[in-house]
Amino acid sequence: MVPVLPFVFLAAIAGGITTRLLFTRDRRIKRALKRVKPTPIAAARDGRAVKIVGEVVYAGRSIDAALSRRACAYFSVRVEEYRSHGTRGGRWRQIIREDQGIDFYVRDETGVALVRISAGGAAFPALVWDRKARTSPILADDSDLARFMAERGKTVEGRFFRKNLRGYEGVLEAGERVAVGGLARWEA
Repeated sequence: MVPVLPFVFLAAIAGGITTRLLFTRDRRIKRALKRVKPTPIAAARDGRAVKIVGEVVYAGRSIDAALSRRACAYFSVRVEEYRSHGTRGGRWRQIIREDQGIDFYVRDETGVALVRISAGGAAFPALVWDRKARTSPILADDSDLARFMAERGKTVEGRFFRKNLRGYEGVLEAGERVAVGGLARWEA
């Protein structure tokens, strides 16, 4: 007879990992946007939920991304640290998540739409992580990641060696093609 408990335990672990990967905030947003057909800006109806696909245009100014210092309208940075748990191995834990943005325009063939970045996290951009940074105890040392951490009162240095850190950054830059979903409001 085959013991059932190990299979149930393995199935529970596999289910937990799958759920965690499939239902992260960024993946939920991207899946929701994929299901909606794009609306040309000129055809957007006031008060309706729409998805607009177009090119990012700065609304007068830009901001600098926190990790790479690239000019952008929005950035998101995530820093994770690998923490060992002795004989049980270890895992990556997020220690910093920083998102910041300013209002920008999206332009398609039919017009221009203002995208408002709300305060308090009501807007949830799901960006492509296009800049990676890494420090490790022996091999890697990224000066941008060290500066980013220092500006937040943290260090990449551990007790004896550098910390094992990885950072990811995504930005919305001028000219980049994006999909934006939200409520359409016509303004004069």
